[in-house]
Amino acid sequence: MAKKTSIAVMLIAALMLSACNFPLFSSSGEQDPDALVTAVAETVQAMNEGPGSNDQQPTTPPAGLPTLTPLPTYTPPAEQGPPAATPLPCNKAQFVSETIPDDTEFASGEAFTKSWTLKNIGTCTWNTNYKLMFISGDAMSGPASVNLVSAVAPNAQVTISVDQIAPTDPGTYTGYWKMQADDDDQFGQVYVRVKTETVFFQVTSVTYYMPHTTIDMGCPGDVAIKGEITTSAAGTATYYWTDNDGGQSATVSLDFDTAEAKIVDYTMNVTASGDHWAKLYIDQPNHQLFGPKDFTVNCTTP
Repeated sequence: MAKKTSIAVMLIAALMLSACNFPLFSSSGEQDPDALVTAVAETVQAMNEGPGSNDQQPTTPPAGLPTLTPLPTYTPPAEQGPPAATPLPCNKAQFVSETIPDDTEFASGEAFTKSWTLKNIGTCTWNTNYKLMFISGDAMSGPASVNLVSAVAPNAQVTISVDQIAPTDPGTYTGYWKMQADDDDQFGQVYVRVKTETVFFQVTSVTYYMPHTTIDMGCPGDVAIKGEITTSAAGTATYYWTDNDGGQSATVSLDFDTAEAKIVDYTMNVTASGDHWAKLYIDQPNHQLFGPKDFTVNCTTP
């Protein structure tokens, strides 16, 4: 506004100084002062109103232009409170701990006990009709189920143990178990995973048998001795007997179908009273002496 007023003042001054150059004259040919004032006033008014102020503004858009649709009013979403808590189920278990870590190695046929400690995080008490059920995988000679020995209230813990036996063949074995409620609802899965060691064939022991270790007999005479050979797996063993009198049997081959024990016999000829012994030498696969088996002979004849 101040800028327009300054311009108007400058125009008035210019018009007054150069009035002689404006064609504002009366009919007598003299300059008309009123006409000059009127012209200046109209000029100032036009400057104040701005260009186009007297133009009629259209009320409707020209034909051919699209009609604009007003944007919808934004309404912020209503504030929501915290989500409702999910109700706890009747039967739910939380794993706490276990014995026998995964991939523990056992010898073929070795017995072990796996235990799990579980926490009752449901709303129902586990009574003694609740049990741990074998579901799938390798049972490893375990029972079909193990019942709880006492009730377990919500937030309480219980330890459940299962007796099992490592399989004979080498490998990795896994068994899956679940809790089962008195209405057969199953929940809370646990598992056991063990390895059976790779077992090489060998004789693990020799056990001797004699009816008596002190023998009264006529000499010379024969004494019978039995030896039980136990192996770790299937295979073929070779052996022979030897004794304190320098006797030695022929080498014998003995086949084993699995890890098992077999009994072999030896007859020793005794010629004099005294302390004697006999023992087995396992040539294959051990290259090892087992024994001796000691005994005493009292000759009853000269």
